[in-house]
Amino acid sequence: MRNVLYWAGSLGMVGLLGLMAYLCLSTLGVLPKAFPQRRAPAPAGTAPLGFGEALAWAFAALAVQWAAALLAQGIVAGGLAGFWEGFWQRFTTAGDSPHYLYLAQYGYAAAEDKRNLIVFYPLYPLLIRLLGGLLGGRYALAGLAISQGCWAAAAALFRALAGRRLAPGGARAAAAAFLFYPFSFFALGVYTEGLFLLLSVGCLYALERRWWGLAGLAGLLAALCRTQGLALVFAAGYAVLAAGWRPRKGGGAALWAVAGPAAGYGGYLALNWAVHGDAFRYLYYQSIEPWYQHAAWFGDNLAQQYGMAVEYPGLARYIYIPQLVVYFVAVAALGYLYWRGVCHTAAVYSTAYFGMSYLSSWLISGGRYMFGCIGIFLALGALPKAPRRLLLAAEAGLLLLYAVYYRQGQAIM
Repeated sequence: MRNVLYWAGSLGMVGLLGLMAYLCLSTLGVLPKAFPQRRAPAPAGTAPLGFGEALAWAFAALAVQWAAALLAQGIVAGGLAGFWEGFWQRFTTAGDSPHYLYLAQYGYAAAEDKRNLIVFYPLYPLLIRLLGGLLGGRYALAGLAISQGCWAAAAALFRALAGRRLAPGGARAAAAAFLFYPFSFFALGVYTEGLFLLLSVGCLYALERRWWGLAGLAGLLAALCRTQGLALVFAAGYAVLAAGWRPRKGGGAALWAVAGPAAGYGGYLALNWAVHGDAFRYLYYQSIEPWYQHAAWFGDNLAQQYGMAVEYPGLARYIYIPQLVVYFVAVAALGYLYWRGVCHTAAVYSTAYFGMSYLSSWLISGGRYMFGCIGIFLALGALPKAPRRLLLAAEAGLLLLYAVYYRQGQAIM
């Protein structure tokens, strides 16, 4: 089985990277055109999302997650008694949440026991610090407010993005798939998911509209939020080429869209230098206890995850099996996205994002990370009605299942 996973995973990723490269080269005219990009029929592809519908999707995003949290509480505890205590404990004191709250209060300390917190990017804790100060030092409350507000806005913006490339029914299905992703409940807590989704989807939407300055700003902030923000460099590069930019033709504003995410990552490296005197110090701390992560080939990482599932069967259903399943779902979904020509910018971004997420050895948060691989949801929206309804029902069931596991305190990270 390890060999099967190694070769299937390797070939799947190489295939996606090949599709991305072919698309870019065909856009430059080096190779014949392939995968013609589709635009939704009017009015979905031409009219912006109305304020009322945008507000409805924002409300729905929060309603779905809160409903999952409440149902999970009822299943685990037999009622809603103690809901707030349990919610607060799971979403503000578990996983990475305490690290973000520490950074919001104290910054990147030079004390030996906190030096490894440089692995966490600065934008989210900075925003928590700013809002927490306005709330009288209630940093956990600030973190929850930022995450949930950004998640609601990201859902509305994703619906607008989907509406530019899918018919109305498909756009609604894609947005619903986004909301019902099995690990989307992390958007409620003190994690970067909500903020990063708002910035990354915002960048892609701006690229679609050719708002280069706004795309560059959103990309810069996304790259100050998470490593995968760098994937927006690839999306912006493709969008700029597809818009007709070529060397010696000017168009400096368009290049800012590409430079923005790179500048954001450069800012994070500058923070490493300022705190530790080494621009890449975070890589050292990622490689040691408690993360033990370094870059490794995709097939090797999948084989390792299978080995961990066999060695630790009690963790398999919470960590390793979902990561393996999501990997191959992503390969199939992104391949379909290229073939259907739904949204090339999102396809390029999602391929780069997917590769960056699964390049890490000892991965334990793959399910959560892939929440940001939005091409998966666009691909579902491009499916015929019957299969997309089945997949949405499966997603909803899995969301409730993993919300229950998370409420139980299982190792879902």
